Amino acid sequence: MMTFFKRIAIAFILILPTTVAAQEFKWIQTEAEFRTLVVGKKMWFNSDNFTIKSNGSLTGNFGGKRLQGAWAWRDQYWCRTLTTHSKNTDCQKWETDGTTFRVTRSRGTGKSFDYSLKR
Repeated sequence: MMTFFKRIAIAFILILPTTVAAQEFKWIQTEAEFRTLVVGKKMWFNSDNFTIKSNGSLTGNFGGKRLQGAWAWRDQYWCRTLTTHSKNTDCQKWETDGTTFRVTRSRGTGKSFDYSLKR
């Protein structure tokens, strides 16, 4: 049975206003912004990682295998063509909340996943 004071403490906690608002993700819509925020930095997804390079290439390790490919900016989307792994081209919508990068495949209509800059 809950004591009177425990009930009061729980009620107090439930009515306290939340001071920490969740950051909203902002769509990275220009190549210049993408280069500033992403290019040259190591992106992490769990234990996998890759780096998008300024020369239009990308390298890394995914699934225990070397990852390689090329990329270009097209109409507000980052388009990459892998030369390893699935060997396909996919244009992706990139968004950020300042610490995390949300990437959505198929020009923003496919599956989404989050990358971080630090492990």
